[in-house]
Amino acid sequence: MSRIGILGTGLIGASIGLHAKENRRVLGADANASNAEQALRRGAIDEVVAREELYERCDIVVIATPPNATIEELRRLAGAAPRCELIIDVASVKVPIIEAGHGLKNFVATHPLAGNEGSGPGAASGDLFEGRRWAYVPSGDAQLDTRACTFIASLGAEPLSTDAEHHDRMIAATSHVPQVVAWALAERMRDAGGDYEAFCGPAGREFLRLARSRPELWGEILALNARQVAPEVRALADVLNASITVAADRDR
Repeated sequence: MSRIGILGTGLIGASIGLHAKENRRVLGADANASNAEQALRRGAIDEVVAREELYERCDIVVIATPPNATIEELRRLAGAAPRCELIIDVASVKVPIIEAGHGLKNFVATHPLAGNEGSGPGAASGDLFEGRRWAYVPSGDAQLDTRACTFIASLGAEPLSTDAEHHDRMIAATSHVPQVVAWALAERMRDAGGDYEAFCGPAGREFLRLARSRPELWGEILALNARQVAPEVRALADVLNASITVAADRDR
């Protein structure tokens, strides 16, 4: 039986573990010991080990830590030669990840287009990736990329090839800016008072769901992708301002 190593046993890492454990042994490591123990109790991993053991004992290692910690880990590995056959990350920004992982043996940068507003192993789900796209940046090694795609597909996801710049530009518009908008809308509702939430349909509830996402994690993501997020926010502001002008003209 092949062994999967997961560094970071939060929402994404534990969700990978829950699915992978159906036919593989899963080892987990986490700087947050309580997360690792909870993932073990939930059945997302079979064993808690030290970080270094993952790269020696496992065939595949998933780095599922927040983006800044992922960058630090990739830099730490830069001078090493891990035994594992495949290393992937799951960060939602790819340009700085590619830079940090440059030259690392058997590394493929990836990003599952799936998640929820929860955090930690308690929010994990074994079917989180079912039918979802999972982006990856080709490494230039066809055999390694096939290995990554096979693993992605084994989790129920659809591999999506992209380059890092294009990924970060697209994800800024489809994920990062919507998160900013969700916070702004939720803050507006709080400041205005009243029973806005009671009148929310599916769209309003989705924005409020997003607004409950971890601000510390999103702070890292938005800072790392600021070059792509900033122009998207400005463009959206222009659209909103134009809408205000149109509404004001019709109200005369």
